[in-house]
Amino acid sequence: MGTDRASRVGVVLDDLAARLRVMLRPELCAAAGRAGPVDRLDFAGIFRDSEVEADWRAAERRLAPLGITAEAGMNPGDRRALYYLVRHLRPTRVLEVGTQAGASTVHLAVGLADAMPGSRSRLLTVDIQDVNASETAAWRAFRLPQSPRQAMERLGLGTLVEFRVARSLDVLAEEGDPFDLIFLDGDHRLKAVVAEIPAALRRLRQGGFILLHDFFPGLRPLWPDGKVIEGPALALRRLRRAGWPIEARPLGELPWPTKQGTSRTSLAVLGRAPQ
Repeated sequence: MGTDRASRVGVVLDDLAARLRVMLRPELCAAAGRAGPVDRLDFAGIFRDSEVEADWRAAERRLAPLGITAEAGMNPGDRRALYYLVRHLRPTRVLEVGTQAGASTVHLAVGLADAMPGSRSRLLTVDIQDVNASETAAWRAFRLPQSPRQAMERLGLGTLVEFRVARSLDVLAEEGDPFDLIFLDGDHRLKAVVAEIPAALRRLRQGGFILLHDFFPGLRPLWPDGKVIEGPALALRRLRRAGWPIEARPLGELPWPTKQGTSRTSLAVLGRAPQ
C-alpha cells in the first residue's frame, strides 16, 4: 500500500473511531448539539456588512471619550470584530469570562444595544478580581480614566451589564437561563479551557456559540513576534479526541488592522461540528 493511500486510510479510520466514541457517549452529543453549526457562519459577509459598518462609525464616536487605549487589553481590531459578531448573531444573553479593563466588555455591550435597541439584552461579565474597585484593577494599571462600570454608565448602558467577581466554572455550573453567546477570555491555560468549554456548552441556548480568544490554529504563530498561547487550541484537540463533536472556526484575516502590522486575529467561534 502506497504512503498516500495509507495516510488516507488512517484519516478515515481515525474519523470512524471518533464517530464511534461519540455514539458511545450520547451525553456529549446532547451538550454539543446545543451549539450552532460553525460551518454556516459567513465571516466575509459579517465583516463587510455596509449597514453595520455605518453603525460602527457612530459607535466609535460614542466610545472615543472613554479613552480606551490600544494597549488596554484586547487589540482594537479584535474589539471591532466583537461588535460586528454581536450585531450579526443578535444574542439576548451574553456571558463574558475575563473582564480585565473592560475593553472587550464595552464593545460587546454597545453591539448588543445597537443590535436590538430597546430589547432586554443582558451581558454578564465575570472576573476573579474586582475589576471596578480593586486597587490592583487592570483599568488602573492601564491608566484609563474610568472603571469598566463607570464606562458603562457613561455610555448609558449601566443596566445592560452585570459585573460579578467569581470563578468561571462556578458561574457556568449555576442553574438559570441559558446564554446565546459565551466569550471565554479568562484563564488560557489548558486545564482551565478544557474544563470551561464543556461547561459552557451545557449553558448554551439552542443555536448558541462559544467565542474563544487567543486561539492559535495548529499552535502556529499569528504575528511576527512568534508568540503562541497553547491552551485554547490544545483544549479543543483534547476534547475532540475524547469524542466531543465540536469545531472551532478561526476568524483568520479581518478587513481592518489588528496588531503588529497585520489584520490577523486569534478569535475563533466554537460550535457544533458538521455532520
